[in-house]
Parts: sequence; C-alpha cells; structure tokens
Amino acid sequence: MDATMAAARPRRSRPRRHRRRTVALTGAAALAAGTLALTGVTALAGPAAAAGGAGTPPTCTTAELTGQVLAGSPGAGQRYGTLVLTDTGHRTCAVTGYGGMALLGAPGEGVPTDLQRVPGRPVRPVVLAPGSSARSSLHWTVVPADDENGMSCEPVAPTVAITPPDQTSALLVPWGLGAVCQHGAIQQDPYVPGSTAF
Repeated sequence: MDATMAAARPRRSRPRRHRRRTVALTGAAALAAGTLALTGVTALAGPAAAAGGAGTPPTCTTAELTGQVLAGSPGAGQRYGTLVLTDTGHRTCAVTGYGGMALLGAPGEGVPTDLQRVPGRPVRPVVLAPGSSARSSLHWTVVPADDENGMSCEPVAPTVAITPPDQTSALLVPWGLGAVCQHGAIQQDPYVPGSTAF
C-alpha cells in the first residue's frame, strides 16, 4: 500500500561517521495496514544476503515475519529498545544484518528517523525455524538538540515501520517508546538470536 512520504525537516550538516538513511513517513491508510511497501525508500540491509552462503536457508520475507518493539531500561537522558522479528511462516529462513525502520506520525505530521548502524558489530545470518526470533538493539536520546523545540524534541510517533533485512516492505507495529530527540537519531545493532529485550 502506498504511503505519503514527507521530507524530514531541514537541519544543519553533521559529520557522517557511518552509513545512515533519513526517512520521515506519514499516512493514515498505511497505519491501518499490516505491512507497508516503502516506495522510494531503500531499506537498510546487512552487507551480505542471507541466501548466498552454503548451508544458509533462504532469506526471510516480510510476509513470513511478525514484528514488535520492546522497551529497555532507561538511563539519564538515554533510551533503549529492541526490535524483534519472529518467523511465523512454515519454513526455516534467515535474517542477516541491520534491516531498517522508520517512525510514522499522525496524518500530515512527519517524524524524522535517522537510523545509524553501530559499526564494528559482527554480522552473521540468524537462522529462524518457525516460531523462533531474532532481535536488534536500539539506542537513542531524549536530550534535545540546540535547534529542536525545547524539551519537546520531535513529534512522538504512534507507529514504526520495521523493514526486515534484505526486504523492501515493512511491518507496521506500535512504537510506544516516546519521543526521539537529536532529529530522530537512533543507533541500531545487527540482528542476533533471541526474543527478549536487551
């Protein structure tokens, strides 16, 4: 289902230490659907496809997975979460790398997402039998940037689109973890086995 794409608000340039993708998405129709085709958005994927290695099962498709976001323990101005992908299909498949995600706002309201891959983490295929899960750690701050609107930071997203690694469609799930400051900057680790919050 098509989603209305809203550009992220202008911001001052910053050094780019690692690959990132800034996305702001809105659309009431998309929020009512179970999945979202990210037209014009390149999903962040791992450096290697899961289906390429000898003995590795085929890559999990978005249709074979369900997603959820789990809250981690907050720190002083810091917030943590976990993306969980669960194989609800009828075959064994694999996810490899980081995947992608975008915070979704209410109709007409853009929510910037600046997803940043944490460098230096090992990237390995996570083999999922039906019913098993992979998880990815998230970290962001609730301390506003100098050019953000006081303590309010960015709009609070009600929903997040989770794009599994090597896929171009997303799972829409509730966000529920509050505002993301610093223009939506979220650091992500690659997927590893597990289904609980970090």
